[in-house]
Amino acid sequence: MILLVTTSLALAIALARGGTFSGLASTRLRYGWLAILLFALQALVIYFPQPARGGVWSPQTLLLVGSHLLVLLVVGLNWRLPGMPLIGIGLALNLLVMVANGGYMPITPEALQRAGLGHLALGDASGSRLTATKDILLAREETKLWVLSDIVVIPATLPLSSVFSVGDAVLAAGVWWFFQSTMVPRRAPAGPDGLAATGRGTTISENT
Repeated sequence: MILLVTTSLALAIALARGGTFSGLASTRLRYGWLAILLFALQALVIYFPQPARGGVWSPQTLLLVGSHLLVLLVVGLNWRLPGMPLIGIGLALNLLVMVANGGYMPITPEALQRAGLGHLALGDASGSRLTATKDILLAREETKLWVLSDIVVIPATLPLSSVFSVGDAVLAAGVWWFFQSTMVPRRAPAGPDGLAATGRGTTISENT
């Protein structure tokens, strides 16, 4: 949820600042098609949740963990682009806590209830999956690397209630930086005539 909201706001504000989609299109993302494909494959696990079993070696968690690793590789190949270092750190933090807890992102029942999202849980037992997420229910004392799990709660009393991780926040900051930097023209220092030139970020050639 936080990534969707951040992306939407980043696009809207970049356009309000005079940004254009042509600026975004001119920024070539190496192997960007692979990242899109991997996120699409993750949807099979997210939107068709199966019971959490088999640890990190189950087909579902192998797909989640393996796709995250490959997305990290794509980010590494594009690390010079604006925001990519933050995106990579956010993905790595999320992957670390997921692997430590069997391949899924842990969330406590208390955090889920505070956000008013208890209806997403497919059961009350520890390890139950959540609909349309990569999360599983785990008590705090059962969660390894708890501080990296979904612990930041936007309560149900506020609009767009949600629960997200530190890694999600870092990832969202990277996405924000990417869209603001690639869509909005950069102003060059004023020349002798007092006029400032405009330009866009460096274009990275696509390597397919």
